Amino acid sequence: MNKLWQIAKKAPDEFKEKFPEINPIILQLLFSRNLDTQEKIDEFLLPDYSQDLHDPFLLQDMEKAVDRIYKAIETKEKIVICGDYDTDGITSSAILLTIFQKLGVEDITTYIPDREIEGYGLSEKMVKEFIKQKVNLIITCDCGITNNKEIDLANQAGMEVIVTDHHCQGKELPKAFAIINPQANREKYPFKTLAGVGVAFKFTQALLSDTRCEIENKEAAEKWLLDLVALGTVADYMPLLGENRTLVKYGLVVLNKTTNLGIRSLVEKSGLELGNLNTGNITFQLSPRINAAARIKHADEALNLILAKNPFEADEYAEHLNAFNLTRQQLVEQTFRKIKSDIGDDPKEMILVSLGEYPKGVLGLCASRLLDKYSRPALVLTKRKNEIIGSGRSLPNFNLHQVLSLLKKYLIRFGGHPGAAGLTISPDKFEEFKKEILKIGKKQLKKQDLVSKIRIDAHVELNDIDWSLYEELVKFEPFGRDNWQPNLLLTSVYLKGKQMVGKIEQHCRLIIDQGKKMIYFGSNHKMEGIKIGDKIDIVFQLDINQWNGIRELQLKVIDLRKCKM
Repeated sequence: MNKLWQIAKKAPDEFKEKFPEINPIILQLLFSRNLDTQEKIDEFLLPDYSQDLHDPFLLQDMEKAVDRIYKAIETKEKIVICGDYDTDGITSSAILLTIFQKLGVEDITTYIPDREIEGYGLSEKMVKEFIKQKVNLIITCDCGITNNKEIDLANQAGMEVIVTDHHCQGKELPKAFAIINPQANREKYPFKTLAGVGVAFKFTQALLSDTRCEIENKEAAEKWLLDLVALGTVADYMPLLGENRTLVKYGLVVLNKTTNLGIRSLVEKSGLELGNLNTGNITFQLSPRINAAARIKHADEALNLILAKNPFEADEYAEHLNAFNLTRQQLVEQTFRKIKSDIGDDPKEMILVSLGEYPKGVLGLCASRLLDKYSRPALVLTKRKNEIIGSGRSLPNFNLHQVLSLLKKYLIRFGGHPGAAGLTISPDKFEEFKKEILKIGKKQLKKQDLVSKIRIDAHVELNDIDWSLYEELVKFEPFGRDNWQPNLLLTSVYLKGKQMVGKIEQHCRLIIDQGKKMIYFGSNHKMEGIKIGDKIDIVFQLDINQWNGIRELQLKVIDLRKCKM
């Protein structure tokens, strides 16, 4: 599928004249990010932990929630932390459990639902179990904002609930004792897009700042949790701007020298090294292994890894996650092949696939791959007893959560974000739902929306590509959503050499003018018709290749085409 190359608007001369000392390529990147004053540039390039984080008490119910925790400590109440089963929920649960234990909470447990059997969030069954256990206080992590009925049931039983979440609320907020969620309609917190782990961390900051806190080194207790904040925030695909950028920037520093035995073991068994970890390693190596626990067995395996108290325990759980991840990869590949054969090469404006009984854990992954491959919103559903359960991923200009809200009369439940959502449908409503959502997709999505696009940040010349440029680009890290690693464009260069590499020759090593080396991953079917001697245009990212102690610049190809000139 041909991709549309979208070149960023050029920085005007008056902008360049304001900052004559800055490399023109870097100026172009700053302009594209709307960083048009020295203050904005400094704030972005030099985030300051002591200055850039917002007061946690700006969240409406924070003071109320903090008081409730200290009351629970004083009266020795029984607390349960109920978290989601993904990396964000697991890291959120681990942060709150760690800090509550340090504060002196004696009777505390965690409960993460079984993804396959119980599904997302609080359930009536879980609340009834907590009633049997004589729980006094339920604290949700990365879930709870749409669990109105379940929270009503807890209230009726004499329990109280503190919701910490970051998902969109329903029509009405649940009647919880306290709700900490920057996405709640009533909130005036300055930064709306914290991850669930970011919300849990703000709760932690508030608890540590209270005069009743008896932890000796509060600053250390807070900052040594930032590795988990970075993991959860990046894994949950949150924008790496504003407060998230500061949390992840400092979180990566902590992650690279983490004392967490489980994370250290997982890093090693993922083939990575402490000291060199970045957001890409979280996205492609660490988070998939953590998420694989819930997809294949149970999220407790991942939580136990993070909470491991000795190296042997940590290694055991890390090996489990590695094995789960391998199984997950095989399952997704098998499922995706079936989906591709079902939908063919020319899907409609929106892809909706209903499978037989497939593991729920692969639905979202398959939806993501469909979105990437076809540049269309995708819903993948499977049957479960008397329900149809699904997961969806969407384009920026098609708000999936909003669309599901319009169709809620067909749904048993739904939740999520504009770009990713989950849903449950009664089988007798499925055909009507399918008809209506495809109709909305056809009406809202235009032809130009469905063309896969590649963002190009700046045009460069071969002579620009050196270690100095690389060091300047590093200042833009951490990379991720809304602060993507810059895509650079080279035009009219000659292909001097190419060699297919990899176990099945799925990648290609290229050499262009001036002996510059490039790697094009997954390019076995993309190099057809391109031969040595051709003049080509290349979109690439500037990376480092380290091998046998040798460190060299490497151009990672995103796309290429024959030069039209």
